[in-house]
Amino acid sequence: MDVDKIISKIQNGDFKDVKRFIKKNPDQVNNRNSKGVTVLMVACEQGNKELITLLTESGADLNISDEDKKWTALHYAVEKHKTDVVAFLVSSGANVNKQDSGGNTPLHLAVKKNYEDVVKVLLNSKENNNLQVNQQNELGWTALHFACRYGSKDVVELLLKHKDTDVKAETKQGSTPLQLASAHRHKEVVDFLQQQNGINANKVDEEGDTPLHLAVQNHRTDSVAFLVSSGANVNKQDSWGDTPLHLAVWNNYEDVVKVLLNSKENNNLQVNQKNNFSATALHVACQYGSKDVVELLLQHKDTDVKAVMEDGSTALHLACRYGSKDVVELLLQHKDTDVKAVMEDGSTALHLACRYGSKDVVELLLQHKDTDVKAVMEDGSTALHLACRYRSKDVVELLLQHKDTDVNAVTNHGYTPLHLASSHGRTEVVDFLLKQKGMDVNKVNLKGDTPLHLAVQKHKIDVVAFLVSSGGNVNKQDSGGNTPLHLAVKNKYEDVVKVLLNSKENNNLQVNQQNELGWTALHFACRYGSKDVVELLLQQNGTDVKAVMEDGWTALHLACRYGSKDVVELLLQHKDTDVNAVTNHGYTPLHLASSHGRTEVVDFLLKQKGMDVNKVNLKGDTPLHLAVRNHKTDVVAFLVSSGANVNKQDSFGNTPLHWAVGNNYEDVVKVLLNSKENNNLQVNQKNKLGSTALHDACRYGRKDVVELLLKHKDTDVNAVENKGWTALHLACRNGSKDVVELLLQQNGTDVKAVMENGWTALHVACRYGSKDVVELLLQDKDTDVKAVKEDGQTALHLACRNGSKDVVELLLQQNGTDVNAVTKQGNTPLHLASTRERTEVVELLLKQKGIDINKVNLEGDTPLHLAVRNQHYDVVASMLAQDSVKLDIENDDKRTPLLEAVYAAHIGIVHEIITCGAKMNAVDKDGNNCLHIAAEKEEFHSEVKRIPILDECCRELQLDKDRRLSEIVVLSYLASHGASLYHRNDEKVTPLDCIENQHLKEKLKTFLQSLCWWCQEKKATVTLHPCRHTICCQNCCSQMTFKQCPICRQHIRSISGFVCPKSEEKAVQTVAESVECPKCKEKVESFESVMVEEKHLHRVSQKLAGKWQPLGRELGIRQYELDNIKENNPLNVEEQGFQMLLRWWRGNDPEKRTLQILKAALERTECQDALECLSSEFN
Repeated sequence: MDVDKIISKIQNGDFKDVKRFIKKNPDQVNNRNSKGVTVLMVACEQGNKELITLLTESGADLNISDEDKKWTALHYAVEKHKTDVVAFLVSSGANVNKQDSGGNTPLHLAVKKNYEDVVKVLLNSKENNNLQVNQQNELGWTALHFACRYGSKDVVELLLKHKDTDVKAETKQGSTPLQLASAHRHKEVVDFLQQQNGINANKVDEEGDTPLHLAVQNHRTDSVAFLVSSGANVNKQDSWGDTPLHLAVWNNYEDVVKVLLNSKENNNLQVNQKNNFSATALHVACQYGSKDVVELLLQHKDTDVKAVMEDGSTALHLACRYGSKDVVELLLQHKDTDVKAVMEDGSTALHLACRYGSKDVVELLLQHKDTDVKAVMEDGSTALHLACRYRSKDVVELLLQHKDTDVNAVTNHGYTPLHLASSHGRTEVVDFLLKQKGMDVNKVNLKGDTPLHLAVQKHKIDVVAFLVSSGGNVNKQDSGGNTPLHLAVKNKYEDVVKVLLNSKENNNLQVNQQNELGWTALHFACRYGSKDVVELLLQQNGTDVKAVMEDGWTALHLACRYGSKDVVELLLQHKDTDVNAVTNHGYTPLHLASSHGRTEVVDFLLKQKGMDVNKVNLKGDTPLHLAVRNHKTDVVAFLVSSGANVNKQDSFGNTPLHWAVGNNYEDVVKVLLNSKENNNLQVNQKNKLGSTALHDACRYGRKDVVELLLKHKDTDVNAVENKGWTALHLACRNGSKDVVELLLQQNGTDVKAVMENGWTALHVACRYGSKDVVELLLQDKDTDVKAVKEDGQTALHLACRNGSKDVVELLLQQNGTDVNAVTKQGNTPLHLASTRERTEVVELLLKQKGIDINKVNLEGDTPLHLAVRNQHYDVVASMLAQDSVKLDIENDDKRTPLLEAVYAAHIGIVHEIITCGAKMNAVDKDGNNCLHIAAEKEEFHSEVKRIPILDECCRELQLDKDRRLSEIVVLSYLASHGASLYHRNDEKVTPLDCIENQHLKEKLKTFLQSLCWWCQEKKATVTLHPCRHTICCQNCCSQMTFKQCPICRQHIRSISGFVCPKSEEKAVQTVAESVECPKCKEKVESFESVMVEEKHLHRVSQKLAGKWQPLGRELGIRQYELDNIKENNPLNVEEQGFQMLLRWWRGNDPEKRTLQILKAALERTECQDALECLSSEFN
């Protein structure tokens, strides 16, 4: 039987089968269902004690939890109020402190459910000495918190009898049991808790509320009284800064206010304490309270009626803003009330009453002797301004009855009360003001607006009528020169226009008055208005239909630009309307209608007598030009059919066809080419640049347009622009294969045509075009692949410069393409590709038979020079991989590629060139070697691949690795490869002289051969034997005699590295103590070994095997140099040995490349095979 079946039987009351099963299968007593529920849990829920006993005796786990709520059997028993089961489980060892998924213990559940008997069992059983009565759930609630929250005094008493219960415990939100009881109005619990030792009546929760705050908020007057009498702090502020008094006043709890104000314990009540908004209780009362609460506060001896908030508001201000007449009256009766007090913006109580209050409040204030009716706010507003802006006629009437009220007072912006009343449509107020003696109806504000201007702008038609009938000046202009009529027309207020035009008072209305820009009312009507407004204006006597604006526009211009045909028709019915009138820029009404696509207007204008359809503006545009340019196809058709000149040129020489083609308006092109009226169309007409329409179409790659033009019988496909461009040239530049193909299919297209600079179509295609275009041209039999530009460039030069490998490949496949062709500057295609870093093109060229990689241009530069100078690493690498490349070739400045690389400070390229064996001591035209140049650089850059030798140089110079590309490190790197730090340039300066840091200069000398001990100028080349110390130069050696070494004092048997100063002939090796020169026959104290040549190194390296590194160290090569050699040749041991020997051979002067030195090193490293090989070479 599975667990779910057993549970089902228990829930259905079928206990017999269950008991039988348990007795038979006690090992399954703790089995669970899918929710983790055991049989014991369900039994406890049902309360069958007999079954529970059987399960317990059969080994049921009392403390196992389900999966959902994490309840144990005890939780289930408590939840279902099975008191006897709870007692049994507890006595049987159930864990009373076990927490569920919410952190609740059985005690939490019992208290929350108010099961007093279960609570007693849990608290009092003998087994519960370990009960954790203060255990908290996930929200930090203890059992006592639950008891206080739900108001069970008896349960609270039970819990507090337990010796460990913490009456001050706090939830995670900081609430104590007392606060929870206060918040939920459980007076008896609050009273009981207050009597407990250690209770803190002033403890605050997360919101800053004390129990007293909570009791006040919940209107628990008795609790408030009890807490106050128990010493609760009545001045404590919550997180908003509110005291209990603030809260009582805010909620209008008059009885609570009385408790707080009148209790004997409240001698220290701070009645004027301010909250975070700087409001006292009186401020709050005047804003939200009743007369009775205000009266209570005013009766308190310490209440400050003059206290101000941050914005300067007093209680009186707030009462006038929010309160009733009664509250204001109370405040005015108080001796300390200041009726003149002003807020930060200058508002007095009267201002606020007029802005927000009632007539009764205003009346009260005006009866007060100190009320100043003329007081102004910061913006200059008086009480009358505010009343006219916001309130009723009654308030205005009250104010105007006061003798000091100024009906024409102005604000800082020049507004009178009448301005404000008119602007906001206060009709009754306006009517009342206009009846006042001395009222100035035409007073203007700082913008020049009269009340009439404002009433018109705000569309207050009744006010407009009042003002006009009361003498409002209908011709008065504002700061922009606009009259009320201008404004009414501009805003399309037809009803206002009628009032202004038709009133009896308007006999003097100046209907043609112009504003600062020259606009009349008619201009505005045509720009913004409707036909009806225009008609109204035209009906007025004297309306000037020819009046022009500042820019020369008439009403007809505006109507054609913005209006409808109806408005245009109305204007043209007027006898004075000029249909050909021009603006300051030469635009006629037809220009404007055509430009903006007003088809009906254009049609109507073209029917007018005397209409000039070909009139030009100052830019030379006809209406047709503008219609084409703005893609108004229907208008174009109308104009063409009405005789518009299709060949007319604008100031740039463009015809309408030029514009249509240039903008790719295919439909317009068709209209221009195909209309019956266009038999005289000059399709090949040129603009000022010499371009025809076909040129423009090809320039922008308009295939469909090109096709249309080529179908025209007169189109000249070979017409040339001012600089010799044909349509084919332009199509090739654009790279449009389709257009080029169309042109090549035309009979007579000249593929050989050349521009002024000698460019053919192929040149242009190779410089700008695509592979497809080049391919098309090469298929044409007339295309000349060898044609040269004015500067000598072939198509191949341009393709290489542009960098298209596909195009270069195509050209190289053609017969006659010269890969070594030179321009007038001597540059080959390889030169140009190298200059522009066209790596793929360079590699393609280098594969060509007969390519001259070392070709020099007129400045002596090879392609390698240019690639190095322009720092194109990949190009340089490709060239260095060629066996035929000359590393040490000099240009006109005597710079080798290595010197160029150092000048460019590109360490990656420098390293590649040196690795390939470049001459280290080459000098430029000023005698500078690579070290002179490097010394002038602050830092090198672009280490493409890490160069380990630089790290070694840093170590030897004791510099951080972040200095690895500094000039001093690069100097040491170059010196380690044999560059001379003692070489003097033409100014007799050595590289060492260029180094300012003396400490680094000394360290750098570790990379050098020793100087002569005596002269300290030349390198020491003479070596003493057998001690092998190199101590002096040849010159000093010829002038003195050595018997012992000045360093180690050993007796000298022989010397090496000496040449006879007279004959400059090298002495022959011998073991004798002296030799004679074969020419001068003089004996000298020296001998020299037979020289080893580079060809010998290959053979010796073949016999070294793995001993090349020990031999290298013996020959004086540093370990990092050996590591570098191994890194660059990782798999070839023979090549590693050869590169080591070559490094030794190139890094020493000839007198040190001797057979004797090499043989001695081979002997010491036991390289027997190599030694025998070397001996056989010299036998």
